[in-house]
Formats: sequence, C-alpha cells, structure tokens
Amino acid sequence: MKRLIVVFVSISIIGFSSYQFKNTLAMILFKQAITAQVTRDLVLDYADGFHVISCGSGTPLPDLSMSGGCTAVIAAGQLFLFDAGEGSAETLGVLGLRPSRIDAIFLTHFHSDHIAGLGSMALQRNIGNNIKTSLPLYGALGVEEVATGFNLAFAQDHAYRIEHHPSLNAPLEALQLEARAFDLPPNGKFPEIYAAKGVSIRAIAVPHGPVRPALAYSVEYQGMKVVISGDTQISRNLVLAATGADLLVHEGLQAEMVGVIEQIALADGQTALATIMHDIPSYHATPVEAAQVAAEAGVKSLAFTHMIPPLPVGLLEGPFLSGVNEAYGGTVFVLRDGHMISLSVDKAPIRTKLL
Repeated sequence: MKRLIVVFVSISIIGFSSYQFKNTLAMILFKQAITAQVTRDLVLDYADGFHVISCGSGTPLPDLSMSGGCTAVIAAGQLFLFDAGEGSAETLGVLGLRPSRIDAIFLTHFHSDHIAGLGSMALQRNIGNNIKTSLPLYGALGVEEVATGFNLAFAQDHAYRIEHHPSLNAPLEALQLEARAFDLPPNGKFPEIYAAKGVSIRAIAVPHGPVRPALAYSVEYQGMKVVISGDTQISRNLVLAATGADLLVHEGLQAEMVGVIEQIALADGQTALATIMHDIPSYHATPVEAAQVAAEAGVKSLAFTHMIPPLPVGLLEGPFLSGVNEAYGGTVFVLRDGHMISLSVDKAPIRTKLL
C-alpha cells in the first residue's frame, strides 16, 4: 500500500511539473510571438524598394482566408493603401504593415467591400504611434460623404478612447479620416493627385456598371509603374493608362464559376443571391479580358486580386485562369492575402509569401 501511495505521489508530482513546464513554455513562446509581431515593420524593412502587397484579395462572398479589397504599395519608405475592405486593418497588423505608417488611402469606388475597414484603419493608425493628424482619404467626388459617415459612426468610440487614455493627449482628428476629393478625370486624361519623395500617383476613370465614380490608379517610382484596376469592366482607358506598366493588378470574375453559384442558389430558393450572381458579370472583367488588357498595354506582369468567386484552394486557380495564358504571354500571379510582389528595374518581379 505504501508503495502504491509513493507511486501515486510521484506521478502527481511529475504531472504537476509537466503542467507547470507547459505553462512556462507557453509563456516563453507567447513572448517570442508578441515580440515578433509588435516589433515587425515591413515598411522599414523594405523602405528602399517598390513593393505591392495584398492586404485583402477577397470579395463580398465569404472566404475566411482573404480580407476585403485592399492593396498596399511601399515606395520610397511610404505606405499607400488602395481600398480598405473589411478585415484589412487586421491583416495589415498580422503582416507587419503598421497602420501608423500609412501615408494615404486611395479609394477606387464606394462599394461596401472596398470601404468597410476604413473606421478600423483610422483607429489602428493612431494606436501604433500616437499620430496627431487625420488619415488622408483620396477619392473622386463623393469621398467626402464616406469620410464624414465613418467619422460620425465612430464618434462615440473615439470619445471613449480619448477619455480613457488622457496621457496620450490625442486630438479628435487623429482618429478621423480626412477626405481629399478630386474630379473624376475624363477618358484619356490621367491627372497626378499625389506626389512626394519621387512617387507619383495618378487617377484613371474606369467603367463599373452603375457605380460612378469608379477609378483605377497608377503608381510610378524610379522609372517603374504599377497600375491597380479597382473594379472594372474591360476598359480601353485602362489600356492607355497601363501602357508599358511593370505590373497590372487587376480584378477578375470567372463567369462560368459564378454561373454555378447562380444555379445552385436558384435551386435552393435563394433568389436574391441568384439574381446578384446573374447580374455581376455585366460590370466586372473576366480573367481573360484582364489578360487582353495586359497584352494590349504591353504590361510586363499581371497579378489577379479580388477574385470572384473566392479561390479557397489552389486547385481552383486552374479553372479561374482558363484561357489567360493564350491571351497574355507575360508572368501571371494570383494574389492571396500576404503575397508581396517586389519590382526592380533590371530584374523579373519576385513574389514573396509573407503569411
């Protein structure tokens, strides 16, 4: 009996020690992970280059692996965002793209999946470095309403946070968006709307069905050019603006795959979803049409984002890209959240997976 008690006590001690060791190990790993996350600064790491990063390749259709529309560009140590869909602020944080580094956000249009993350983006920007100024939000006329709406919706939250952290001495505007509106440019005209530290950003009108205004943007730096399509149908104006670009980041809707969703929704009695799936191909470009734009514009590389439908597994990239290689002979990427494309004047683009 004594021996049994000794064995039991020994096992208990070992078990307790093992439990304590697990907790100690967990806290060590936690500290290492938090240190890596909090101190990571991708803008500082890549300040000298020209890089395009997907901070949201998703759409309104559910896909936990991709946030709402958001493309980040690092150039000359500056960080620019093009759209800020739902979840994009959190994705930035995971990637090590500190929202406090954001110099400006540029909206392509005002669909919810491209703007839903703006409130969180403005808040996260202030948290990172106790910034005292508003977050510049560029867009065509109408962007003022977007900024005002988010500022109003978050007004109570802003007041709570200022009151809760008085030592930060944060002014209200530090948590807000500041609209910087410009006229929708006519076709064939691509006005410069931002210029600093050798970076030039231009606005490009694109057709997106009933959505007006709708824009693409070009970013030029050190003789290189990136064009970000936003949501668009096939566009002659985009061909002109993208001529000779090093990289075209373009949306893509695969009509056959969307048709499958329509038929299944219809059979299930989900008429609203079926109607939407029926209608959306009329104001989005297909992957093949995007490839045709890239080919006609003489673009060096083509990267797809905002894939419709979502592609939760790599196997689906095959049918999504069907016909693309026949239409375009350059390098083709499918961007997922955390994919970064680094550009160089004398080298092929390099894709790095940050997640």
